[in-house]
Amino acid sequence: MREFCQWRKIAPAAAAFGLTALILCCVFAAFGLYPFGGETLAWGDMSQQVAPLLMELKDILAGKCSLFLNLQNAGGMSFWGVFFFFLASPLHLLVIFVEKQEIYHLVNLLVLIKLSLAALTASAFFRREAPRISLPVHLALSVSYGLCGYGMLYYQNLVWLDMLYLFPVVMLGFVKLLEEKRAWLLTASLTATVAVNYYLSYMVFLGLILTGTVFLWTCVPKEERGPVAGKLGMSAGSALGITAPVWLPSLLQCLASARTGGGVIESVQAGSFWAKTTTTLPVLLCSAGAAALPVLAIFLPKTAKSKGIGVCWGLTVLPMLLEPVNKLWHMGSYQAFPARYGFWPVFLGLWFLAQGLESCSVKPHRESKKSYLAVCGLLALPVGAGIFLLAARFEEVSSYTDTLWVNSTAFLFLGAFCLLCAAAWSVVCRSLIRKGRNAFMGWALLGVCLVQSAVQSAVFLGSAANVPLKSQEVLALEPPQDDGLYRVKLERKFCHVNLLGAAGYPTLNHYTSLTDRRFLAAVKKLGYSSYWMETSGCCGTKISDVILSNKYVLCDNAAWSGPVGGNLGYLVPAGRFPEALPVGDRLRLQNELCEILGVEGPFVPYAPVSGELQETAGKFSLESGMLRYEIPVVQRETLYFDAFDCVSTRLREKINDCFQIRVNGQTLAERYPTQGCNGIFCLGEFQDETVRVEVTVRKKVDLCSFGVWGMRNSRQDELAAALPNADLRADGGKLIGHAQAGENQALFLSIPWYQGMEVRVNGRRVTPRIVLDCFMEIPLPAGTSEIILRYIPAGLVPGTAAAALTGICLLLLPKAGKLRFLERIKRRWYKIAPALLSSVFVGAILAVYIAPVLLWLL
Repeated sequence: MREFCQWRKIAPAAAAFGLTALILCCVFAAFGLYPFGGETLAWGDMSQQVAPLLMELKDILAGKCSLFLNLQNAGGMSFWGVFFFFLASPLHLLVIFVEKQEIYHLVNLLVLIKLSLAALTASAFFRREAPRISLPVHLALSVSYGLCGYGMLYYQNLVWLDMLYLFPVVMLGFVKLLEEKRAWLLTASLTATVAVNYYLSYMVFLGLILTGTVFLWTCVPKEERGPVAGKLGMSAGSALGITAPVWLPSLLQCLASARTGGGVIESVQAGSFWAKTTTTLPVLLCSAGAAALPVLAIFLPKTAKSKGIGVCWGLTVLPMLLEPVNKLWHMGSYQAFPARYGFWPVFLGLWFLAQGLESCSVKPHRESKKSYLAVCGLLALPVGAGIFLLAARFEEVSSYTDTLWVNSTAFLFLGAFCLLCAAAWSVVCRSLIRKGRNAFMGWALLGVCLVQSAVQSAVFLGSAANVPLKSQEVLALEPPQDDGLYRVKLERKFCHVNLLGAAGYPTLNHYTSLTDRRFLAAVKKLGYSSYWMETSGCCGTKISDVILSNKYVLCDNAAWSGPVGGNLGYLVPAGRFPEALPVGDRLRLQNELCEILGVEGPFVPYAPVSGELQETAGKFSLESGMLRYEIPVVQRETLYFDAFDCVSTRLREKINDCFQIRVNGQTLAERYPTQGCNGIFCLGEFQDETVRVEVTVRKKVDLCSFGVWGMRNSRQDELAAALPNADLRADGGKLIGHAQAGENQALFLSIPWYQGMEVRVNGRRVTPRIVLDCFMEIPLPAGTSEIILRYIPAGLVPGTAAAALTGICLLLLPKAGKLRFLERIKRRWYKIAPALLSSVFVGAILAVYIAPVLLWLL
């Protein structure tokens, strides 16, 4: 009997998990997705970032690279913040058991498991909050959350789905705090949210400030407000203290990234007033029961709790409509995924509905035959609309998986379908409220939920099915036969930039929101291609490849070329490299660097034989037209073309697509520069011929670097010979080795310097000189020196100390009643906590809702 009772308690949650998984399995099977076929869900950010980073996590867990100093990203960077931004889910440990190529299949299973877990945790919440609703209604609410629009549109950022299944646990802890004055579950769940994704936890904390204050003044008796507000603050503070080793180093890394270059005020003022509702609203509309709250509120019973839920729902839906408010919910800016807090209004809407249905009569009733027929006719509308969308309008409604935005046509069709589902939810719920519990109505509600879930799963998940052949080809490639510490680069961007690091190669490539702004600027100035937060290592010259140790090049045919230059770590003249790189002529800059290294400048500029080119004080002005070059080449020579105006993180530069490049009558670039290719452009290698270059200028443009340059190939070997290599190797999170230095020589490491790095030469700590914007020049004595470079991310040590202090305080907390001074502190805290929480609420409303709107209007 006891086992039966226990099973009855967990059966609804198990059913919610199983039903959600069943729907997803059916969609996976229909579209050939693994495990029912060979296709993957990975597209967009999942293929560009998440899947390759999961492969790097596999290397870290195997001890092949470090969580601290990771040479497989951005020339060498901290992987700590990257891990806690993208990968910090316990489910991701499954990468241990699969090969790298199979991770594209593993992500399918992870999406299925996480969405099903979201339904399970939502079931646990609704079981607590609405225990009297029937099983079909309970399942409809739970599955609607598990397969909500947040999961459908944002599953590419795999770790965000962890927030989706953790959030009901947070809210369960919140309810326990309100009603039982117990804070342990809220503290534990908030700690988990910060550990899993510190970025989204900002939205959880912001929402709790709003929700906590509303509920404090509407649902909590006056005499209990002090303990509730006090424990809410203590839970939040404890969670932040325990997770300080996670968020403090990550925050410092974020602040040093190229993403934080712009200001919040400028971002708010530059945008539109109305949010991109065609993409924000589907996050809510995909859960018809949550979207129908304004209609349901008309006839659902009102309680203090439901009124509070309704207010909070309105506060979290408002940013989906107003772009200035939306940006502040995203800490000031975003590039895509414009409703990352979308789990809030979805959950609150379903909670409101659960509260209303919980209060309906438990007395069963029978509907008339006419009522049954009417309901069946109503249910037939979403079914017919869903079949129509999938059979006749699938390409239009699935445009999101091509562009990351729901276009107006797709929104029109999907919106109409979701409104039909919302109408069906409203009619069925009204019947349940007016007449009491009815099995048919409960199953009808579940039927509408299943239809909507299946259709939108096909639209947003099924349409993404693909086979990443090029990525698989790169991962299967044998590495160069070289035991040195070198870097590799792509000949051109024919695969995602993070894939080289995922395959285990040190590289300049990287694409996450944590790309360091100094590093991004440095590689841009040295002629490599980059845009937004992505550095690709493409373009550049053979000279810059030698300087930055790009020893091997991965060509389009998945074969290696090289070696070019030496390994990581050169001996150079001490104190000669400039600390900062100028923004100017990029090939002339490389000439200057070669001269510093004792090699004659290898690049020779060529003048056009026709066309107008104006140069004034190092600035170039071009009008629309054509520039023609005729270049006599005798010895083996590589020609380059460059057009560059500034360093920025814009998605699209002003000069993009300005040029067409033809060589000997063949079009090499129809449009240049582009997102994928905006560095110094290689025109090819030539010998014993006259090369004719035609550059078409499509519009008036001002540049700081422009022209066609040539380099005799022998100069590359001269530079490599002038740069003696140190003998370095990566050893876990350290870089260790030896160097044989002469008088006035230093070790140049093209690894960006970060706070927390410690360099020791022969056991003594030395301070490296920062050169070329971000790289290191390490002073060495004459003779053989032992070099050790260690790195602990800035903020990790104080964060660990804060976590230890928080742990001690939590251990002492149960003894507060025995220690008088702690009891006094607790009483005073409870006394001021409600006013303090209210003050924080007012500040949040002013900062997030009112100030951005006023800034935009002004």
